[in-house]
Amino acid sequence: MNKRFKKILIITALLILAMVCMTGCKPSKKKVESSKYYKELQKKYNKVKKENEKLQKANDSQEKVSEAEKRAEKYLTKIARDSLVKMEVGFADDMDESVLIEDEGFFVLGTNIGERANRTTKFTPEALIENFKPVYQYILFDEDNAVYEIMVYESDYVLFSDLPNYVYYVPGASIMGDAFLRYRSPYPASNLFHRMADSPIMTDSKGRCYENATVLETANYVNRLKKVKSSREKAEKEWKKKKGIKADQEVEASEIEPESKTYTYYSHSNKLYMTLYDKYISILNVDGNHIWYEVSKEDIQGIKDILRSEREALKKKQSSKKDSDDTEESHSKEIEEESVVGSDDSQN
Repeated sequence: MNKRFKKILIITALLILAMVCMTGCKPSKKKVESSKYYKELQKKYNKVKKENEKLQKANDSQEKVSEAEKRAEKYLTKIARDSLVKMEVGFADDMDESVLIEDEGFFVLGTNIGERANRTTKFTPEALIENFKPVYQYILFDEDNAVYEIMVYESDYVLFSDLPNYVYYVPGASIMGDAFLRYRSPYPASNLFHRMADSPIMTDSKGRCYENATVLETANYVNRLKKVKSSREKAEKEWKKKKGIKADQEVEASEIEPESKTYTYYSHSNKLYMTLYDKYISILNVDGNHIWYEVSKEDIQGIKDILRSEREALKKKQSSKKDSDDTEESHSKEIEEESVVGSDDSQN
């Protein structure tokens, strides 16, 4: 009897509990929100929410910076690899005196700016403009009609018009302005070889361009040579003798001159020419005077060796860069192919 009574009690209790649940008897929202436990949870939630918002803002900002840096890197790479068709070089404050350059031999000076540009955080663009004087302005035009505007400041700092938020340091950035634009102040008095050494660039007979480090090396080399002052008349007399022609016989220069190579030095819109013969050096100064020196054949070869070494080093560097670019392109293609295969597999 007791067991049966107990069962009835249990069943009754369960029925009452079920009825309470079904009628929705529960604490009110107001009571829950006013409880101490709820308030503590709300504080924790608000704190986590603020931290999450802060992290999200930082992440968004980082993504924006990362995208801007990628864009800048892509922009500079395009300049370094582009095929230029012409360049305009002018003073920063006056492009009316600008010089248009269409000689392909000089285009490497433009692409070098993109290749050598190193971003610096030492100055903001505003600080650079405030503390440094703008010197030159370059405008590069490529075969796709893209235009790159570059402002060169003192100490070779650079601002690209399309990258206004970044300051770059570009070694030798002022080289084109120094070479092709006139010297605004009175040109400093200097002797012949100092003027040669001071030239920012030099080209050879084939239009190949050499920068100041190589120019300086060749100028110093020639300056140190044991030279004997000579003249064209003396050189021609010796060349005629080698050809079996009498000294007083009139002949065309091309009939007696040995093979020669001419190098052009550019400095502030002035040009100085150095021509190497068998054992003679002829220099046409900026004032129009010709100066002749007699040296040894070994000395002449020494000048050529300096320039050949520079060309070989440059060729090796370009070859290495090309191999690196080809490798990157190959990896990129592999990734694209793998992504396509992966996509096909997922569809199957």
